[in-house]
Order: sequence, then structure tokens, then C-alpha cells
Amino acid sequence: MNNKSLYLLTLISLIFLHGCYNENNSSNKINEPKNPFGTNPIECETKVDGEINWTAIYNFNCNKLSEYGLFKSIKNNVYTTHEDITPYHLNNTLFTDFTRKYRFILLPTGKKIDYIETDTFNFPIGSTLIKIFALPEDVQKEPENILEVRLLIKRENGWEFLPFVWYPELSDAYLSVTGTIKEHTIISNNLPYTFDYRTPSKGQCSVCHVTKINDKTFLTPIGPKARNLNYLDPNSHVNQLQYWSSIGILTALPEDLSSIEFAPNWQDQTATLENRAKAYLDINCAHCHSDGGSGELSGLRLEYWRKDIDYKHGICNPSHGWRGGGFDIWPGRGEISSIPIRMRHTEPKDRMPPIGRSLVDEEAAQLISDWIDTLPYESCAE
Repeated sequence: MNNKSLYLLTLISLIFLHGCYNENNSSNKINEPKNPFGTNPIECETKVDGEINWTAIYNFNCNKLSEYGLFKSIKNNVYTTHEDITPYHLNNTLFTDFTRKYRFILLPTGKKIDYIETDTFNFPIGSTLIKIFALPEDVQKEPENILEVRLLIKRENGWEFLPFVWYPELSDAYLSVTGTIKEHTIISNNLPYTFDYRTPSKGQCSVCHVTKINDKTFLTPIGPKARNLNYLDPNSHVNQLQYWSSIGILTALPEDLSSIEFAPNWQDQTATLENRAKAYLDINCAHCHSDGGSGELSGLRLEYWRKDIDYKHGICNPSHGWRGGGFDIWPGRGEISSIPIRMRHTEPKDRMPPIGRSLVDEEAAQLISDWIDTLPYESCAE
């Protein structure tokens, strides 16, 4: 073999070996997302396996969801929470592009939640609300994939909102302060819809969760209110408020549960059309359209507990800030009322809610339109 042939053979061997090395190492290496806060706190990385990392919960924003110790194990679709964590359900949930949500609550040992009649309960320092977002491949079928996990942690200076994006190849979720956008396809009523699913930034979380009390701005959870929890848990068939009280995590619950406001599931056709419509608007819109909410200047006040259906609920209320004009509700004219029209829009400048969805909840939009059609005549509808 001459020198030229030997050189070519050596070169080919080196290329082959380099390719094998890359295949076995570089191409399979998964880069972990960077911590947006810089160096991950050492208190996050030194948690004890099998134990909840209370030091991190009280004080630190960790890079990985696993560093809080909330789950004993978590794969893409199978997870086991720590035994101190309680699952719970809401009778109505915010529409977020057909995602399914799984909720859990963790309280420090011996601490309790204070019952409040119409507003979000008062949670003790250290309370942690966990919400898993999972997207099915088909709305009518079971298989689903985790997209994100959000933590709401009550700390000394108020509620901290931590959105974690799920990485199935890493079997973990990573903190995403700036938010993410990822294309997905879902089937609903046998039709495919391709859309951009958006994990919110911390700033966007604040838009929906902000409230104001005595001219001071606070962040607060949306769902844990008496009217959303005053019903039978679908698994245990026990009233959730009663259950929370029986296990010692809720105080001051009225003995007569029938005296507590109850917002029916908006899809429950045994309830009145008006109560179903109010329940949907309450969970999807009232967190902004309320006193102190980010949408308070609109004049809309959409909490379920409001008995009068008047201008505060949108009757003849001009659609402030929307180029479409008109009224939020034209009594008897659902087809031209701004609320259902904007529920059907998908462009950020026109849709309502403006954050949290890219698709249309047509069943809900039709419900609101049908309800408006039943409202008695007002002069503004001429």
C-alpha cells in the first residue's frame, strides 16, 4: 500500500470514528434551559429526595420544577404528588385552548385557609397552588401531553407566579420567565386546528391576577373561591369545601352549605341559561372585569354574585377601547353584541380574553349569544 492510499484510509477511519462519537454523544445530548435568574440558588439544588423543599418554596425561584420536591415522580402523562398535597377541582375553569388542568394545593404544616364569602380565600404564607396544563390530541379522547406546570406561591411579599415549561425528554419542567410559543395541532369535533400555544410570561400572569385594595395593587389567585368549590368532588363525591374543613385546612366555613353562592357548571343544561352564562363570564372574565382588575376601566363587572343584569354586566355599556364599537350587550341582539363577537375573534387586538387563548370556544360563545337573545328590550338596542 503506497503512502497516498494509507493517508486516504486513515482519513476515512478518522471521519468514521468522529461520526460515531457524535452519534453516541453530541446528537443525543439534551441541553437544559438556562435559569433566567442566573445561577440557580444552591438551596434549590440541595433538596433531599422524597422531601418537600420548604426552604426553596418560601424563598427561591428554582430553575427546575423537580427542585421543589412537590412530585414523587413525574413523567409526561403519569405523576405522583407528595402525600401532603391535596388535589382539588373547580366547577368552572378558564378556557385555555382546550387544555385540561389538574390542580393541587400544599399548605405548611398546621396552617389553614381563611374562608371568604365572595372573594379569593385568604391563604397563609407558604401556600403553594400547583396547576398542570395538559393538551389532548383530540378533545373527545383521553391521550394527552403535559405542556406546562404553574406554581403560585404565597411568600412574605405576596404571591409569586412561576410558569414552568415541560420538557418530556428531560422528564422535568423549567422556569420560563419570558414565556414560550410552540405550535400544536388539536382535533375538536373531528376537525384539526393548528395553533400557537403560549406559555405566559411572568408579566402576563400579573395582568390576569392583579387586583387593587385601598389603592394598593396585589396579585392573587383566581379560582379558589367558595362559588367554584361548593360542589361535589368528581372523584370522592364529597363537597370540596366540606372536605377541606374536615381535614383541617379551611376555617370559618358556614355550617349551612346551601347558604353559600354556587356557580353551576356552564355546560350543565339543567341549570338556567342565565346562570350558565354568568358562570362562564365569572371564571373567564371577572378576574379582569372587576373593581381593581386590569379591565376595570371598561365599566364591566362580571362576578357571578352580582344579582342585577344591568350596565355593569354589559347592558348598553359602550365597548370601551375596541375599534368595533357598539355595546358589550345589546339586549335581544346576541349577534351584534360585543362580548360574544370578541369571544370569537382570535387576533390579540380584538379577542377577549386577550391573553391565554388562540382558539375559539364556540360552544361558550354561542351560549353567551343565546342568553343575550333572551334579555328584555332596552332602548339602546334600537
